[in-house]
Amino acid sequence: MEGLAQGVLDEWYAKGKLVGGIGSDPLERIVAHARNYRAVIRELAGDGELSLLDLGSGVGIPGLLLALDSPLWRVTLLDSMSRRSKVAEEFVPKLGLGARVEVINGRAEELLPKHAGDFEVVVARCFGPPPLLAELSVGFLRPGGILVVSEPPNSEEVRNARWPIGGLRQLGYGKARFFDGDFHFVGIRREKATPAKIRAYARMIKSPAWKV
Repeated sequence: MEGLAQGVLDEWYAKGKLVGGIGSDPLERIVAHARNYRAVIRELAGDGELSLLDLGSGVGIPGLLLALDSPLWRVTLLDSMSRRSKVAEEFVPKLGLGARVEVINGRAEELLPKHAGDFEVVVARCFGPPPLLAELSVGFLRPGGILVVSEPPNSEEVRNARWPIGGLRQLGYGKARFFDGDFHFVGIRREKATPAKIRAYARMIKSPAWKV
């Protein structure tokens, strides 16, 4: 990313730090992480047009960067913290993304009924425990859509326990697929064509789809 885009990203990074939407990672690492997301998504979903939801996007990580690098993707950034959403909203037009990127400030469980089945891809990082994330995400996905999550570098045994095939199948997913490189990801496809049953959020918390 060069010239104007790089200068705008520097400004976005600085404002994101001020509202607590960016941790200690430098901008270069955040960009590299987003590009790794993009590689996983392209392997699973192809290179053409797609609709993508970034759950818990904060100031736009990784969704804003994915949109910037992928001109055929339509991206929705969803976060419950208004001060972070406002930063994302400010920089969508500054980066020339206004036609393809929507910023929504709100809670996923409240917006799910309105946006059920709207997306081919859901991405998340640091959103919550795997069973909660998987259950919330499946309702947003179209049949055949994929959930892509940034993961810690765990052993195969730990990863399979975090994303067990039995629990995933109950929610309508197939088997988790893991990707390792500079960063680590899990990709899971929604396989069932029938609408996912949407439980109340409190029920998801009290009685998760599986134990981690």
